[in-house]
Amino acid sequence: MKKTTELAPKTIAKRNDILRFSLEVFAREGFGNTDVQIIADLANVGKGTVYRHFGNKEQLFLATAKFSLEQAAAYVTKKIGGEEQVASVIGQHGATGLLRMIGTACAEYYRRHPQAVEIMIQERAQFRESVFPTHLMHREETRGGIDDIVAGAIKTGEFRKVNIAEVTTAYADLLYGSVVNGCLEGTKSKLVKRVDAALEIFLAGLKK
Repeated sequence: MKKTTELAPKTIAKRNDILRFSLEVFAREGFGNTDVQIIADLANVGKGTVYRHFGNKEQLFLATAKFSLEQAAAYVTKKIGGEEQVASVIGQHGATGLLRMIGTACAEYYRRHPQAVEIMIQERAQFRESVFPTHLMHREETRGGIDDIVAGAIKTGEFRKVNIAEVTTAYADLLYGSVVNGCLEGTKSKLVKRVDAALEIFLAGLKK
């Protein structure tokens, strides 16, 4: 019989509970000052359970960084809807409208969850010599969707002919920079406005 690596729903739920509290504690205390026992207590599990799921404190932190990005992606996906809604947005507002919607949803998520930005910053500071940034890995894994949007806009004539990979990278860089700098400046309440303004300039440069 072929072995499966899928986790049971109960196991996934417990892991996610641990990760939610881990995100909160790491963001507040920092990697070095975080006591895994506190995370375990908040999640109502034993410390051994945390280590059984995640191995050690470093692996728990990196799993937390990945979890926070997955939560952001899930929020954006929920906001833009399924294929029919995406097609409707493109039909009414073009790829420009869809890219603006994605960017706005991203800003909304980080405005509500600034601790996720703190995790990205901590990861770079703590593991710069040993770990490739989780947010960059996540970007490479998910960039195909933006590539497709840009390619479609070029095909329909909405966008001028440009290097698709460079546009997708620039778009991601713009969102990352706007969100991180907005949080660092203490203006997270204005993240949506900040991202919308940056996107307006960026997208104007792509139009024919």
